[in-house]
Amino acid sequence: MTDTKHLDLNLKSDPVRESILSSALKQTPFPLVRSQGRRFIRIELNSAIRFRPLICKRGKLKLSKDRIDAQILNLSEGGVLFSCDRSVSDGDFILLTLNLNKLVILEGVLGKIKRVEACEEGDYLVGVEFCRKEELEKLSSPKQLEDLPVKVASLNRKLKEIITSYLHTNELATKET
Repeated sequence: MTDTKHLDLNLKSDPVRESILSSALKQTPFPLVRSQGRRFIRIELNSAIRFRPLICKRGKLKLSKDRIDAQILNLSEGGVLFSCDRSVSDGDFILLTLNLNKLVILEGVLGKIKRVEACEEGDYLVGVEFCRKEELEKLSSPKQLEDLPVKVASLNRKLKEIITSYLHTNELATKET
């Protein structure tokens, strides 16, 4: 039989433990948000983002010359929510350049606009789902994708490229010492 008094004593809060946990949580570079009904944890951050719409007309795909600046509100493995001063359309594909608090810059990340909400201040909240390159290939040929001035890839692919580059750089530095 379990001694419930003993268990209760072990579960009481310890001021030293709470202080350590509080200190560790304050050092987290980005606040994390868990939400019911979502597949991914969201990171709240205030960082720059730039995007360019992809225009598909008569089976031809081209990248808009418009470079639209916006502000990231939160980010997850599945997508990003940002605020911008221009209206965009649900269902449009865009190429994103994410500046993650000046730690990492990801260019050419493919996204699809899933939600646009007008705000009172004249700005728009835009919800974007990260996509794989194959989704765009349904609208155009692989050659058209290759001819775009920016290399198009999924968020996962871009992160893998950065990690591989980082590991390769560290490997070279280790060999030189």
